Amino acid sequence: MAGLFSLAGKPILITGAARGLGAAMAKACANQGAQVWLQDLNAEAVEGTAETLRGQGADAQATAFDLTDFDVCRQWVQEVATQAGSIWGLINNAGITNHGHVLDQTVEDYRSIYDLHVLAPFVLSQAAGKVMLANPGPHRGRIVSVSSIAATHPRPGVGNYASSKAAIAGLTRSLAADFGADGICANAIAPGYVLTEMNKKILSDTGFVRRIENRTPAARWADPAEIAAPVAFLMSEGASYINGQLLAVDGGMNAFLQSNEE
Repeated sequence: MAGLFSLAGKPILITGAARGLGAAMAKACANQGAQVWLQDLNAEAVEGTAETLRGQGADAQATAFDLTDFDVCRQWVQEVATQAGSIWGLINNAGITNHGHVLDQTVEDYRSIYDLHVLAPFVLSQAAGKVMLANPGPHRGRIVSVSSIAATHPRPGVGNYASSKAAIAGLTRSLAADFGADGICANAIAPGYVLTEMNKKILSDTGFVRRIENRTPAARWADPAEIAAPVAFLMSEGASYINGQLLAVDGGMNAFLQSNEE
C-alpha cells in the first residue's frame, strides 16, 4: 500500500515555490521521494528553498523567471523534461493578490491576475501534458492547480482573485476531460485561510482573523503543511481514479453555515 503513495524518482514541477504553500508542497513531495523542480520570481528565495531541501536529502532544483512570459514557461518545461528524462507532475501554485472594490478595479488589474492564475497554468499544463503523454501507461502523470475557497465563497473586494480561481477550477475540469483517457489526472485544491506570508496583511487584522476562526468548524487557520499533504497525495498513483475534482481543504468552512460568535 505504501508504494501507492510514493513519489520516488518522479519529476514534479512546482510554481511559486520559494515560500508559503509552494515551499510546503515542494517539501511534501520531496519527502515522498520526488525530484522537485522549483520555480519562483524571486531567484534568491527559491534557490534558498531548494538548498534547504537538498540539505534534507532531497533532489531539488530551482529556477527563477516570470510565469507571464509564456515562451519561457514552455522552455522551462522542455528543459526539465530533457534533464530529468520525463515529467510526472505539475503543480500550478503561483499566485498574487490585488484586492479592491469592483468600482475601483481596472481591466489591467484583472488581466495581471488572469495572466498568472489562468493563462500560465494553461500554458504549463499544455506543455507538460505533451511530455507526460510519452510516459509509459497506464498512469502517465498528474496536474494539480491551486484554486481557493474564494472561487465559491468570495468576500467583498476580491473579484479579480475569486473569478480567476473559479476559472482555474474550470480549466482543471477541461484538462481532466482532455487528458483522462491518457492516464493523466488533473485536479485542483481550494484552500481556506492559511498562515502564509502572502496573508501577512490580513493576518495583522486581529478582528478579521477572529471572524475566520469563528466561521471555520476547525476554529483555526491552516498550516501550509496541511494544504501540501493532499497535493502530494493527488500527485501519487494512489489518486489514479481522482480526476477533475475541486478539493476543498478549508477546515470545513465551505460546507457549513458556521459561527461561534456570541
